[in-house]
Amino acid sequence: MGKTLIAGFGNILMGDDGAGIYLIQKMSECQLPEQVELLDGGVNSFAALAALQGATLAILIDTMKGGGEPGDIYRLTQEQLDSQSCEMQLSLHDFSLMESLRLAQKMEGLPPVIIYGIEPAPVELRMGLSTPVEKAVDAVMAKIFEDLRS
Repeated sequence: MGKTLIAGFGNILMGDDGAGIYLIQKMSECQLPEQVELLDGGVNSFAALAALQGATLAILIDTMKGGGEPGDIYRLTQEQLDSQSCEMQLSLHDFSLMESLRLAQKMEGLPPVIIYGIEPAPVELRMGLSTPVEKAVDAVMAKIFEDLRS
């Protein structure tokens, strides 16, 4: 079995925007299969695309404004991403996760991709996650472990 890349994105200085980073930090404390590679992608999803090379599966975690309540979890596959409009905001960062993935697909192609988005509370300059987003991080971790088993 090839490498599974799990990458989290966000800015821990902006409260809930750091959800993907906090998830990667928590997962780094867990016992993971040896083929799993964790990546703290920070706020630069484009730069993290190089890590996708050679992966057989990519699981990406970021905040996502989907119109739900803080802590809501969205799960998107590559097929769902392909059908979304470019205007859908899958990231709160300058170069969105969707833009990065579309560019990578045109350049080199992508392994199968699963994206977990977590609806943030209002993003503001502060450390730590809101309670609903902190609970969502734990729920997404459980979902990722399910993905790794299947």
